[in-house]
Amino acid sequence: MSNLIEPNLHPVLVHFSYALSITAVVAYLGARFAPNVRWRNTLAPAADWMLAFGVIAILATVAAGFQAYYSVAHDGPSHEAMTTHRNWAVPSSILLLILASWRWWRRASSPSILFTIAVLAAAVPLTTTAWWGGKLVYGYGVGVSSLPSVSGDGHDHAHGDEDHATVPAAEEMHDPADGHHESDIQAEIAPIVAGSPEGVVAAFSAALKRGDADVVESLMSPQAIIAEGGGAERSFEEYAGHHMPSDMAFTAAVDFSLKKQDVIAGSEIAVVISESQIHGTFRGEPIHSGMMETMTLRRSEDSWLIEHIHWSSAPIEGDHEH
Repeated sequence: MSNLIEPNLHPVLVHFSYALSITAVVAYLGARFAPNVRWRNTLAPAADWMLAFGVIAILATVAAGFQAYYSVAHDGPSHEAMTTHRNWAVPSSILLLILASWRWWRRASSPSILFTIAVLAAAVPLTTTAWWGGKLVYGYGVGVSSLPSVSGDGHDHAHGDEDHATVPAAEEMHDPADGHHESDIQAEIAPIVAGSPEGVVAAFSAALKRGDADVVESLMSPQAIIAEGGGAERSFEEYAGHHMPSDMAFTAAVDFSLKKQDVIAGSEIAVVISESQIHGTFRGEPIHSGMMETMTLRRSEDSWLIEHIHWSSAPIEGDHEH
């Protein structure tokens, strides 16, 4: 039953909200300006009913929208667009709720010119909200089961009021015909994993670029904390379900050039600090940025596991490149 509507009911309910509300606005205009008296008398109660049902649909749509906002996979740029959509949806919904309540209270009388102007004005933010909703689907691919790629400048995309998008699963991104089967990859990285913290960091980056979720998981503690853009995912499972697919898509599309790496290693804990530059084109946009990566690793028997990752990136401008 959970797979009946993906990602949830929001895209279904939103059509009722917009269609009923906008049709109510048109009917109120007709009730005020139609040349035929009988039309005006007929349209006024019809508009009242459409506005009432429209507001009921809006309440359900907003509830489903918030559920989608906190559950649908997305990346940094799409999260920013989602937040803009939310910030238009909430006030426009409140405005229509107030107007519907006002009309219910004054339902015995004909809609006034002031009320007609108010509902017409409310149609503007509601239409803007609808436009952003369409942009999320057709521009960013949010909630779509299959899309070409997601966008975002490197690892640095955030949660909360900053920033994920659905991308092909890691299994789909990895081509078994490329000669890199799981057993080959494990044999490749086994000496590195056992050897040094910086080797684990290099193996992690390579696996992320290949889209190999199994190898990424083998190099991380199950309770690893991944911090980026002011937010954090507090387990590999959480990371795999949110940012990891978009990180894989991005790292596969661009080139990373390691400029400096510092290793602070003890017998049980090690910190690897890497400074890189990122160049390439992703989703039609040029990428030219610097990235700082800090990984904390803990020795586990004869190998090292990543316990903490922190990524931050910023565009490189002019003379800042080195």
